[in-house]
Amino acid sequence: MLAFVLFLLAPLAASAERMPIALDMRIAGDDAVTRIVIEFDRPVEVSHRLLDRPWRLVLDFNKIGYGFDAEAINTSGLVSGLRYGDMGGNHSRLIFRTRHPFKIASIETREDRETSRHNVVIDLKAAGADEFADALDRSLTTGAVVNSVEKRDRLGAMRQNDRPFTIIIDPGHGGIDNGAKGVRGTLEKDVVLEFARTLRDRLSRYGGAQVFLTRDSDVFVSLSDRTVFAREHQADLFISIHADSLRQHGVRGATVYTISEKASDEVAAAVAANENLADSVAGVENTEEFEGISDILVDLARRETLGFSVQFARLAISDMKGFARLIKNPHRYAGFRVLKAPDVPSVLIELGYLSNKDDEHLLNQKEWQNGLADRLANAIEKFAALSSRDIEAGVAAGK
Repeated sequence: MLAFVLFLLAPLAASAERMPIALDMRIAGDDAVTRIVIEFDRPVEVSHRLLDRPWRLVLDFNKIGYGFDAEAINTSGLVSGLRYGDMGGNHSRLIFRTRHPFKIASIETREDRETSRHNVVIDLKAAGADEFADALDRSLTTGAVVNSVEKRDRLGAMRQNDRPFTIIIDPGHGGIDNGAKGVRGTLEKDVVLEFARTLRDRLSRYGGAQVFLTRDSDVFVSLSDRTVFAREHQADLFISIHADSLRQHGVRGATVYTISEKASDEVAAAVAANENLADSVAGVENTEEFEGISDILVDLARRETLGFSVQFARLAISDMKGFARLIKNPHRYAGFRVLKAPDVPSVLIELGYLSNKDDEHLLNQKEWQNGLADRLANAIEKFAALSSRDIEAGVAAGK
């Protein structure tokens, strides 16, 4: 009898564990009043907050599935755009962008007894800028995937010989943040994750290294969390992987970027500006990192670390030549937020530009990915073999 009861209850237990699915969404209204209705197959809990520049309503849920057709949703009234995706862990987010400042007249959950669906209903009303500012929730919320562990102050320190050489590979964007979109529909977040996994697998053959990805699935990770992740793992090298889009569709080829307050050129400035918007796209407000560290110490560490970053950039470019097409002047620099760890040598590699159809074609070729991963892995192994004295001597000599 007990076995029979458990048999009957098993489907119910499995059903209870399944995440809620957002089955449908409707947006209707005008510039004065707009209603948003999101239909779920089971009850959900939702929290909300506001963001400005641009005006946005952010809805946060425990992890949900997406069963609606985003392209079929007619944004109207106050709502001008929609983004959605996973933020890491057990967290999902919907972001509604509006044409004007607004206020939330009501937000509630209702059960439709006829359909057995559970609806989240939000009523928005137009508001003045001052009224919106008064209601603005400025509390920070991040999609952290990093566990809270004690930070280690490694300013100016090189790796110790008694531990593996640690590489952090950072696939850009993810989750709610798609990144660039290619002329043939390739999403940056997907292609860079695929390449990051390929590079990780190639590096696994190198016995003296350990490799971590900042994300290994389609989730959002804030720029600051990527940097913190590298520091907490005492990284010896941080490589952020991207495939951006530019207005100049003729620009193509791989580029290696290092950090600088002043951009090397207009292309570098444009790429950095795009990448630094990642947090804003996902509804995460920027904060200043390393506020509790002496400015002098940070400055000294950054100078030393920049030398290491530049040396790896040169090695990477040297090894990629002859296989990958490189942009003219392939070592460039700009103010990338994700490269700001003061004590971790860091580069951002644009595999190519999705705005160029030829680059987009190559980025989707597994054979090309494997070949480029081999060459970057060679550069990483050379970098790991160098002593700090070798690196410093090479930078001083301009090699």
